[in-house]
This record gives sequence, C-alpha cells and structure tokens, in this order.
Amino acid sequence: MLLVTAREMAELDRKTIHEIGIPGIVLMENAARGAAAFYLDLVPDLFKRRIAIVAGTGNNAGDGFVLARIFHDRGAPTQVFCLRPPERLQGDALTNFSILEKMGVPVTVWDEGMDFNTQWKGVAENHVLVDAILGTGLKREVQGLYRKVIESINALPVPRLAVDIPSGLDACTGKVLGAAVMATGTATFGCLKIGQVIEPGMDYVGRLHVVDIGIPRDVIQGSGIQRWWADETFLKGWLKPRHPGVHKGTAGHVCVLSGSRGKTGAAALVCQGASRVGAGLVTLFIPDSLNSILEVKLTEAMTFPVPETEERSPSPSALPRILEFLQGKQVLAMGPGISLHQGTQELVRQVVGQARCPLVLDADALTAIVGHLPLLGQARGPVIVTPHPGEMARLTEQNTREIQENRLEVASAFSRRHGVTLVLKGLRTIIASSDGRLAVNSSGNPAMASGGMGDTLTGMIAGLVAQGYGPFEAACLGVYIHGAAADRCMGAVATRGLLASDALGEIPAVIGRLESSHHAAPSCGL
Repeated sequence: MLLVTAREMAELDRKTIHEIGIPGIVLMENAARGAAAFYLDLVPDLFKRRIAIVAGTGNNAGDGFVLARIFHDRGAPTQVFCLRPPERLQGDALTNFSILEKMGVPVTVWDEGMDFNTQWKGVAENHVLVDAILGTGLKREVQGLYRKVIESINALPVPRLAVDIPSGLDACTGKVLGAAVMATGTATFGCLKIGQVIEPGMDYVGRLHVVDIGIPRDVIQGSGIQRWWADETFLKGWLKPRHPGVHKGTAGHVCVLSGSRGKTGAAALVCQGASRVGAGLVTLFIPDSLNSILEVKLTEAMTFPVPETEERSPSPSALPRILEFLQGKQVLAMGPGISLHQGTQELVRQVVGQARCPLVLDADALTAIVGHLPLLGQARGPVIVTPHPGEMARLTEQNTREIQENRLEVASAFSRRHGVTLVLKGLRTIIASSDGRLAVNSSGNPAMASGGMGDTLTGMIAGLVAQGYGPFEAACLGVYIHGAAADRCMGAVATRGLLASDALGEIPAVIGRLESSHHAAPSCGL
C-alpha cells in the first residue's frame, strides 16, 4: 500500500476528479460511508449512542456532514457542532451541509462571543465524538478555539473517531502541531499518510483503517510514488515457492565475517538467521582460536578459520583467504561482533573495497566505514547497510535526536548519496533504496529490544540476497519476516522477555504465509 504526503494525496484526488471525471462529492460520499462502516466495527453499538460531530470548514467537515446524515438515517441521536459559521463553507462541504439542514439534523454553530464551557457542555454530554475539524493539509500550529476544542476532546472519556487524520497532526511528518486529537480510531481516505505510521503520529491515530474512496488503480499506479507500507498485503507474491528440484547448491551460499572474543553469539545468530530464511549453504569466517567453539555451537553452518589479532578478532592478514573463498559466493554478511580492533576495522574496509559479491554491513562493520563513506561507492557489488539510530548518527555526523525526528528524509538521502540500500532500524524500520524506493515496515513489537536481534536480521537479509532477491526486496522481506516472527512469539503475551533465538523458529511460518499468496498476488511494480 502506498504511503503518501498530503500534497501527493491531493494530487491523486485532483486527477480523479478533473482528469478521470469522478465528482468530488462522490469521493466524499464513498469516504464517509467507508468510515461509518469502520466506526461501527470499532464501536458495535454506535447507532445506539449519542454522537457529536465537531466540524471545521474544509472537506474534512464535509466528510463529517455526510457521516452525520448516515448516522441520522440509522436512527442514532446525532448533533453537529460547527466551529465556524456555515457561510465559510464552500464546494462539496457546503452542499452536504445544506442536505443536513433539509433533513433536520440538529446543527449548533459555535459562538466565540459566548462562554466556552457553557457551549462545551453540549458536546460533552454525548457518548461518541467524531473529529472532523482539521484535515491533512494542516501546516501551521493549532491555536485559539481549535486548540482549546482539541484539548477538551482529549479530556472526554468516550470513543474519539477521527475523519481522515486526527486534527492537529502533520500528515507528512507525524508531528503534533501544537495539539492533536488522541483518537480511538482513524478512518483515512484513499492511501495511508506518512505521518500516521511513524512516531509520534502513530500514537495518535488509534486503530487505523484505509477507506477505498474510488480512486482508480491506474491513477495510483501512474502517480510515480515509490513509498510503501510494508505489510503482508504489500509483500504478497514476493516470495516465490521453490521448485521441487531445488538443492542446497542452487539455494545460495552465504558467507559471514562475524565474531570475536566474547562475541561468538553474534556470529551464531547471523548464521542461523541466514539458514532459517532458506540459504542453501552458510560459511562462517571465524578467528582461528574460536573455531572449536563455533563448530560446537553451529550445527548447520560451516566454519572457516582465519588468522586473528591478539584480541582474537579477524586479522588483516585474513584478507587473501577471505577474498579467495568469496569467489562464486552470493553474498557476504559482515560486522556483528567482530570488534573495534584497529586491524579488524582495516580488514573490513579492505573487504568492502575488494569483495566482488553483494555485502550486508552491520554493527562493527558500520563503525569501520565511519569517515570512509566513499568506500561504499567503490564497492564492486550491491551494498546493504543496517544501522540503528546511534550508528546512523555516527555515519552522518548528526545526533540521534536529529535522526529520529527525520528518519525518512535521512534514510532516503543517505541511500541515494552513497548508492546503497539502507535499513534504518528501530520502531517502524525504514528501508531505502538508492533508486528512490522506500518502505516503512509494519511488523515487530517492543519485546524485540534485546541483544542479538540485529545480528539475526543481518543473516536473514543476507540469506535472501543469496537466493537471488534484489537488495531492496531482500531488505523489505527480511525486516518484515523478522518482525512478524517476533509478533508470532509474543502476540499479546508481553512487551518483554523475547530472546533473539526465540524468533528463529517462527520464521518458516511467516514465510509460509507469504509463499502461499504468491500466485494470487498482483504485481508490486518492482
């Protein structure tokens, strides 16, 4: 599903109305009817409750007026509160307001000359509140009457149902513009808005539902927007079921450079992640003195001892053996637990510049390229980097707060500038491709905040690359499957207590769901 900005959504509406010829009032009707169905699912006894619809003056208000008509027709006691005089309405919103008047739906027009609390009592006595005040075009901070109304709405102990977007939320960034409605549920129209699925906006939308308002598929597909919400529906069809004749030699060979003294667990998790997503063969480059440990710890993966430093981390002298073994292999995953030893860091940089296969760089390998970013552009194969926000801050010479407040922009700019696929980890992980494609991941839960999770993900992405998936596709699939496996482990059980190794066993079930939908899935245009 597409993720759009407010401007992009407005352009989709414009093309539908003016180029295709579907009247705006039809789109408004479709939006309200879809929203009403969603709200009824959210509040099953909705039509038995007293409903207040608080409206502004734009199309968001028009959607609210149609909802008022629908609720009134279904016998629900419904009252509309207009925060501005009806004379300020125009277009489709004005048309639907006029219909309300003819139907006798009670309408109260706010009088700013009167006491606020006296007027608010009329709203507060209702059992459901519909927010139809401000839409997705909001750019300025909410002030005055609108702000006071929003703050008062949030104080009501009733379901708060947002029309398209909670009033006061920036549709593009998810930032709160002064004050925003804390919705129980949001019915958004046409496409998901970026600000609804990233922090802090995701905390304001409540349960989120996209209403199909009738924008033709050709209009959406022809928009040129390359930004998606990566959920199971979007990823359907990406994982192709294997041919019965496949064998380990044709299912891809993953090489892993990972592990040092005290960090052998990281190496094991990378290898297990690669194996679990279906890599046919996995070989771990491991410091010679640690080989016996990994041979016991790993059953399916092979080990390849390499020269080590005095700290028992991979030594620069290992480079020729590594490069020779990499010939004919499909991918190298590098970084987790290899240490910050100066010699090991130099080895990483040499491998990045000389290896001919695709690379997945994580953890200590990312530290090695800080200050050496031109190496990414010199790599001889595709590169996927998987930083968490702190690592991203070091790579870009920013602070973590700046990264977190501008995650999409930072990820997109870095991937384009350095020609890599970037996986910016964290809540709603972002996957950005150098060709402009970008996805926001939908899966995962707070219990994933435990050591080793990133190591497993590195192996999973590498395992998918080894099987022939492109860097962007492998990253999207790896991130989603990883989070969905963790969701299967925890569900609603708890928000902590999950080990990185726990999720490994759930990976095949998630893959099975994606594989089973392959033949029925439409093209994703990738």
